[in-house]
Amino acid sequence: MADRVVHIRNLGVKLGAEFAVVVEALDVASGEVVVLDAESGAGKSTALGLISGAIAPSDFNQSVHRLSGCDVHQNLPRSQFAGPDRVGFVLQTNVLMPYLNIQENIQLPMRIAGQAPDAGWADHLIGALGLTPLLQRKPKQISVGQRQRASIARALMGQPDLLLLDEPVSALDPDNSAQVEGLIQILAKDAGCAVILASHQAFRGAFSETRRARQRTMNLGGVTYSIFSDDPAATMEGAA
Repeated sequence: MADRVVHIRNLGVKLGAEFAVVVEALDVASGEVVVLDAESGAGKSTALGLISGAIAPSDFNQSVHRLSGCDVHQNLPRSQFAGPDRVGFVLQTNVLMPYLNIQENIQLPMRIAGQAPDAGWADHLIGALGLTPLLQRKPKQISVGQRQRASIARALMGQPDLLLLDEPVSALDPDNSAQVEGLIQILAKDAGCAVILASHQAFRGAFSETRRARQRTMNLGGVTYSIFSDDPAATMEGAA
């Protein structure tokens, strides 16, 4: 799969002595969307943290973690595999800097990385999200839905290879949820991203027909493993 953005096998972390979260098998190519389909508390946010490289994994047998052709296990600088042109992340609740205006918040990851956004893409993205008249306002001066749209713009500004979404509409009312989900689908397609969405309510809305990485629970040696996989033939090898 030449355009594969995500290639993961047995990537996991132990959270205490009795619980672990493992991404057993996951492959996502450019333009594909996969939903981590599980109830609250199953470890979806932890799985996204592992995928992004933000959470350090525990030692598991035959672990593989590749993003856009980079082997994350090789102790690469985060900028090499998770800069704003590689990974965009939208959290459940927006994390905007209260002392920056909306434009500054959207531009912040790219400025930190020393990157310049494509001007045409920036205009398209901000206009599509309805943020153009709000750019000089501070986060407290706009609605929750508008702040989440700003978070989406920030994540997509670098046209990343991979867009990670952690329950991105759970704090919104149904009308806003439908609008934001639809915008995410359109804009991620425009950017050419691979998309991984963590959600316990994707059975309805814009992502209802999207490919799933299912979750199951297994007990091995007194440890409960919450396992995510999009390959029914994969077998979790357990902790080394």
